[in-house]
Amino acid sequence: MINRAQFEYINEPGFPLDWLEYGEALRLTEQKIQESLKTAPLTIRHLTTHLARAGGKGIRAQALLACAMGSDDLIRKSAVNAAAAIELLHLATLIHDDIIDEADTRRGIAALHVKFGDKLAVLCGDYLLCFALKLVASVTSDDKTDLNKMAATLLPYFTEVCLGEVREFSNTGNLDLTEEEYLKIISGKTAALFRASFHAGFLLSDEPQEMEDAYVDIGEQIGMIFQLADDCMDFTSSLKKAKKPVLNDCSRGVVTLPLIHALKEDKGLKEKMLNGASEDDIRAAVIKTGGIEYLRSMVADRKMKAKELISMLGSEKKRGRLGLLLEKAASL
Repeated sequence: MINRAQFEYINEPGFPLDWLEYGEALRLTEQKIQESLKTAPLTIRHLTTHLARAGGKGIRAQALLACAMGSDDLIRKSAVNAAAAIELLHLATLIHDDIIDEADTRRGIAALHVKFGDKLAVLCGDYLLCFALKLVASVTSDDKTDLNKMAATLLPYFTEVCLGEVREFSNTGNLDLTEEEYLKIISGKTAALFRASFHAGFLLSDEPQEMEDAYVDIGEQIGMIFQLADDCMDFTSSLKKAKKPVLNDCSRGVVTLPLIHALKEDKGLKEKMLNGASEDDIRAAVIKTGGIEYLRSMVADRKMKAKELISMLGSEKKRGRLGLLLEKAASL
């Protein structure tokens, strides 16, 4: 990793900028994502252009870039492709999710399948998935890893995301789903991509090898927090704030932690649901049984663990950025 004395030299005209400050790395990542969407094959370009109009949180890309910061707070330029790949793969999963869930909106705009039909939406999702894998394969190696290791590290996480979605779908309407089973589902469908982001960032950083597991664990904690906060929002938020339908999980038979807790505390709730209890009745039961408070306490516990792990990292700026992302993920 270069030091700050070299930083002025690498910005001289004509010198290839192989190292970036965080803000520039994030700007280039966002630019890469936009370019990838706006230059897709003509058959689906009107779909990807539609997607480009709605910005996402970008929390996974931000996490990867923050983790990739070296002891001099600079980031290897190849991290841009890795961060863009993570976001594009996430976008691909959202397209497919919306088809399965029959969702009308995503990120405040019409879902692709609603506006352009299922067939083109599936093709668009498939293309973005493949394009993301191509970007992963292009990530430049360094003295701690190589192309094969980066791809070999990330691909199993991508498989975990799909398996998590399969498990969620197979448990649709399962009112006997346990908390342990549910946490396993979201550890795959949501947290796996966070683990991938943190792991990839570590591989591109100059952190010692013994810190590898800590990075993956931070990714797990923040990913789980992110999903649990989303579960809470499904019961407590408005359509305007969430930018997607509220009580959506409940309406499509997805059993989440607040409802699992309510079913455990209210022994008559299962029968009421089987007999057609309304969404408002279910929300009231979740609130009455303390389901939201139970979820928030779990988020607080995981947040404390994540903070402890983040405090172990080498760079002060890295710790600060990851701390901000943790707060963002935990926003309830």
